[in-house]
Amino acid sequence: MRITDLVVHHRQVPLRMPYSSVIRGTVDEAHVTLVELVLEDGSSAWGEAVSMPAVTGETPGSVVAALNGPLRAAVVGRHTENLEETCDRVERSILGNGGAKAGVDIALHDAFARGLGTPLYRALGGGHGTMETSITVGLGTPDEMALRATELVKDGFTALKLKVGHAIAHDVQRVEAVRQAVGPDIRLRLDANQGWTAKESVHAVRLLEDRGADIELIEQPVSARDLRGLRFVRERVSTPVVADESVLTPQDALEVVRQEAADVLSIKVQKSGGVRGVLRIIAIAEAAGLTCMIGCSLETEISITAAASVVAARTAVTHVDLDAPLWLGASPVRGGVSYRGPVLELPDAPGLGVAGVLPVPEPSA
Repeated sequence: MRITDLVVHHRQVPLRMPYSSVIRGTVDEAHVTLVELVLEDGSSAWGEAVSMPAVTGETPGSVVAALNGPLRAAVVGRHTENLEETCDRVERSILGNGGAKAGVDIALHDAFARGLGTPLYRALGGGHGTMETSITVGLGTPDEMALRATELVKDGFTALKLKVGHAIAHDVQRVEAVRQAVGPDIRLRLDANQGWTAKESVHAVRLLEDRGADIELIEQPVSARDLRGLRFVRERVSTPVVADESVLTPQDALEVVRQEAADVLSIKVQKSGGVRGVLRIIAIAEAAGLTCMIGCSLETEISITAAASVVAARTAVTHVDLDAPLWLGASPVRGGVSYRGPVLELPDAPGLGVAGVLPVPEPSA
């Protein structure tokens, strides 16, 4: 099926509550850039491009410019059956711009699976369409984070990711308050978003280990480029260390493996150029005997369906953190994944199962 056009849809979506982290600050809305590939039969395939300035260097404006410029030129006129060839063109069309590339890559995979008449997760080799996700507890006071954690546990969540990365004493108080509030059976993961030094990371994690906080893993405690520091932490704590912002590309993953800097590789379709990029990183992890955690930014069901489809097809992805749609006040997307508490369910419809996007609401009088 020939691609006749690429159309960009931008939305600003209010969040259910403010989202706070070291790397992002506090935000109360998500900038959503949806990518529509129009096919010659009049149907559409869908993708999503997310800007993460502190991770990929992209902004909403740069994403739209890349989509309307070199990325559009790379795909219009191509045939959806030629997935690998067209993905190669996308990769070569512009340097970096992982989020913008992800928008096109996801839409190409949607179109390819639609052409096969099968859900994307089955096209990738997956046999099951359900999985359980963790959910994030944003930065706050110890009492605020403990209260939010308690609410989420009541909603059925058994794994929580706690944002940390500030002063060690305050972060330890946050974690201990949450552990006391939720009890011993809930899995707690920490995400410092590069907020600590290597020595601070060792001090914080050892302190929590000694106090019996029972942390499942610590994600990106040090600067993304400080692989020596990441290895320093890994060699001195018992808690598994996750490389997140350190791993944008397959080349990054190879370097993390070479330096033995992490126990787990964190993958995101939005930082690695889409489905194909994360599949390549997973292959590297498998070859190295490592596992992966798949995560997300503030994304809609389109991007999350693509990410969850990868999970369904690859056993090396052992930790799932795909909670983004649960943060959105009202999704602009019709179709895609759905949630029952912490259980994420993939649609059985072809491709991503996305029927389209909702129109921009009219301003109130």
